[in-house]
Amino acid sequence: MLHGLLAIVAKPTFFRSKPRIDPKNMSSIPAILGVSEVVLSVADLPRMRKFYIETLGFTLHSELSMEEVTPDPEGQPTITFLKICESKTPLGTHRHPPLLALIDYRRHVYARSRFDGHEVRKSTLNHLAFESAPEDFAAHEARLKTLGIELSFAEFPDLQAHAMFFKDPEGNVLELICHHSHFGIKSDPFDSSAET
Repeated sequence: MLHGLLAIVAKPTFFRSKPRIDPKNMSSIPAILGVSEVVLSVADLPRMRKFYIETLGFTLHSELSMEEVTPDPEGQPTITFLKICESKTPLGTHRHPPLLALIDYRRHVYARSRFDGHEVRKSTLNHLAFESAPEDFAAHEARLKTLGIELSFAEFPDLQAHAMFFKDPEGNVLELICHHSHFGIKSDPFDSSAET
């Protein structure tokens, strides 16, 4: 299931003053810079870590063992943070790029009391989508097929994009999507003879 990182962070003093925001004026809403992290509860942390690193190319950012409130530097990880991509946001340039966090729902101190089980079909999560460069889309498709991963495809004409869908080892639906006109692709994005 998708949920926030389970930690309480004290607000710095410069955030304590009340912002001057008119709730009826949409232009007064501060901008969101991007997605910092997505956290998935998992049943088999080593297997899921291996899938996202070896199949999608995410890189290991950090891991922690937190079966108790105090982290155990010698323990087996209960949460793994994988770097999805580089980011030029303030967090991204200060060692916190966009991350996929995998949390062992049975062992992690803050997760085990919140979840009774791990049933993907009963989750509020529909799917996770990751952007691929248009010139890499066919290579992703070929690689996933070589790994025996079943794929389905969709085209989104209004977005000038196309996508492939597949599942991770625990049944979460994943999407790789790319903007097919970014590199001058004018024809059917699924036609291998399309010009790039």
